[in-house]
Amino acid sequence: MKLFSFIVFASVLLSTRAIAGSGDSSEFTLGIKSFNLAKLWRSDSLQVLQNDLYSAGKFMYYGTQTEKFPEPYGFIGLDYERFYIHYLAVVKDTGKIHRYLVAGKTKMKDTTCNFKGTITVSRARTSKTTTTLIMPTPENKKNEVPYRQGVIYCDVSLWQDSAKPNTGTITGRLTTKFFLDSSQHLFYDNLDNVSDSHCNNQFIGLWKAYKTNVVKKCNWGDYRIPNCGDLDEGAGGFSPSDKYIQNGWQNYRDAYSTGTLTQKSARALAVENFRWWR
Repeated sequence: MKLFSFIVFASVLLSTRAIAGSGDSSEFTLGIKSFNLAKLWRSDSLQVLQNDLYSAGKFMYYGTQTEKFPEPYGFIGLDYERFYIHYLAVVKDTGKIHRYLVAGKTKMKDTTCNFKGTITVSRARTSKTTTTLIMPTPENKKNEVPYRQGVIYCDVSLWQDSAKPNTGTITGRLTTKFFLDSSQHLFYDNLDNVSDSHCNNQFIGLWKAYKTNVVKKCNWGDYRIPNCGDLDEGAGGFSPSDKYIQNGWQNYRDAYSTGTLTQKSARALAVENFRWWR
């Protein structure tokens, strides 16, 4: 993602619900067609929200530090078995302005397989009101810059490799948050990544087996999983419940449950960071 340094008033961030409300937002479905949305779903890095050096912590800003693009947390089935998905490629379809061609890999238990599919924008909205960013200049002056937050609703259809066992189709609905700066540059919205409920790219869908036609819930998202029942019991961030820990979540628990790095958590963290899709 393109680096862009600016300071954010954290107290005026808008929620997805506020953006979506008819009284608070404007239709942007036609306007979104001029943007390439691929980087909202597939990128190498995101900027890190930091304390503002100029105002003793009263504001937040994006500096030059980056972190890796989030890998979604996901589940499949009523027992909330851990589900992995990674996009290897997202390309805007030149034939249909609101459709994106995607390819990647999924992982369910010990089954890793390729998939292909589409993400199709069905609707987009932006907030009617602008919020102020303060962008430092090279001379350390502060220029106020307006931005608008927005939300995109998409239909997703994915087809796993039918040659692999226990594979099928995945269909559902994806909600993605973004924001636009004053120059109409589009960014992945992680402006509220300091909040406990921070999330993006929320997918709610169904997996259907090729051979048996068995249908299972299959949801995923960045930082949090939508409609995950009692799986997530975390207050400050995603944390799987003890009830489901044996359904693929033990390593996640080992990696992130302790405040200090131990040999056990270091090994678990290495597994979490392993690029299993390669």
